[in-house]
Amino acid sequence: MIMAGYFGLILHGHIPWCKKSGRWPAGEEWIFEAMYETYIPMLNVLREFHDVGINPAITINITPVLAEQLADEYMKQGFSEYMENLISRAKNDIQRFENHQNRKKIAEFHLSNFEHILNTFYNNYYRDILGSFKWLQDEGMIELITCGATHGFLPLFESDSAVFSQIQLAVDTHKKYFTKPPKGIWLPECAYRPKEYKEGRVRESIDYWLNNSDIEYFFVDSHGILNSELVEENNKIGLITNFGYNLESGVSVFGRNTNTSKQVWDGKIGYPGNEFYREFHKKDHTSGLHYWRITEKKLGKEEKQLYDIDRVNNIVKSHSDHFVSLIKEELNQFANNFNKEGILVCAFDFELFGHWWSEGVDWLKRVIELINQQENIKMITISDYVSQYNT
Repeated sequence: MIMAGYFGLILHGHIPWCKKSGRWPAGEEWIFEAMYETYIPMLNVLREFHDVGINPAITINITPVLAEQLADEYMKQGFSEYMENLISRAKNDIQRFENHQNRKKIAEFHLSNFEHILNTFYNNYYRDILGSFKWLQDEGMIELITCGATHGFLPLFESDSAVFSQIQLAVDTHKKYFTKPPKGIWLPECAYRPKEYKEGRVRESIDYWLNNSDIEYFFVDSHGILNSELVEENNKIGLITNFGYNLESGVSVFGRNTNTSKQVWDGKIGYPGNEFYREFHKKDHTSGLHYWRITEKKLGKEEKQLYDIDRVNNIVKSHSDHFVSLIKEELNQFANNFNKEGILVCAFDFELFGHWWSEGVDWLKRVIELINQQENIKMITISDYVSQYNT
């Protein structure tokens, strides 16, 4: 069967610096929650894929700020203490809900999950989340890329030297932890600025500085492509996000696909808002654990219904099936219109999956499994696409 195209999944991992900034309700728990709800569960999925011979070929950005915190011994110890506390809270809830079987079942679910996460943190990943992602990179399972050194908004930096420093320091930090230099970058907030003349001087484009640090590609939001102007007279496709564009600097740019991405992040139609998914904002007043489902968004917290662990699996299946059908439809349409293999780039905040959307990691797992079953669509890392198609 003729290839219709490729699916490029990018996960942007970033937590601002929160070391020694306190604990609940704000502070270090910010990163601890991301570790146990997102990073470790995703490592578990990727490790399982490795064991069964599935290559997810996803692109993951770990920002320098996040990398330094995940590598920090103080933060690792704090995470262990945090998980022990969660385990204690879940055990207390099991006793507290002895006469409330539905809540007790959820508390037992929490306890099993907390113990599993802490066990894998020690015994599978040896307290080294960065090293575990590096291993997956070295095994060819994922591609790791970087971001601005401090996640600063690059177009507003007053000097080119500041832009250069943000990019080069990010590259240096990336190599410190992952050895290989990054081929791609997630620009903070996907913010880009072209070459400009300002106050009597030339400001080089951001991609000029990316090329200076041997970065091969970056991403922008869809309007960054669709509202641009083409300079290639022989371009037969026009402006579209199913295609990568090579800039004058030699760096490639990809636009985030709107039609599929909004199925995840759109507040009205996005999957995470389904009434049966776990409610993020309501927590038990004693333990702080989650026991409720979204129910109806307009309802107050006191009217939320209990989370149904068994029912939610079918919802995840339905949503992943729908998402993959959209990918197939768009890539097939592009291939038919232009007689060319396209790419559909979906880029999300990493922490959306598992943290904000409790079922998100399970959803991602099934999406990747389904795409790997397709005959004419493949997962691909962005650098592999760039090298194959010289965009």
